[in-house]
Amino acid sequence: MSKKLRIKIGAVLVLGALVYLGLQATKSFSQYFVPVAQYQSQLARFKGQIVRVQGRLLAQSVHYNPSTEVLTFLLASGGHSMRVRYVGALPTEEFKNAHAIVEGSMGRGGVFVAEKLMVQCPNHIVPVKTSSAAG
Repeated sequence: MSKKLRIKIGAVLVLGALVYLGLQATKSFSQYFVPVAQYQSQLARFKGQIVRVQGRLLAQSVHYNPSTEVLTFLLASGGHSMRVRYVGALPTEEFKNAHAIVEGSMGRGGVFVAEKLMVQCPNHIVPVKTSSAAG
């Protein structure tokens, strides 16, 4: 095999790898989160995966235990809601009825176990600070 042919084959392989990586990055970025309704309708697809789910954090559903730092609430969008459990510091009062993104997976009893909670402030989304006891 000639040197020029090996260089061309190598260039095609490198270009193919770059295209593949670019498509994977685009796919991951294009779906930063899924709304609650979509998540619930595709539970089988997301089983065992860490997923970001977006919705409105319903104020009347918020329960916080300061001694265990367990926060439970309903996250709702598109006429659907799901119960979420998060362990960490309680966000400021403005988090109630705000849009939020939770990152985690479905746990037992149909409760979404969030490892991260990001609350949307008026202009952006910010992660909730975790306490030293939580992590």
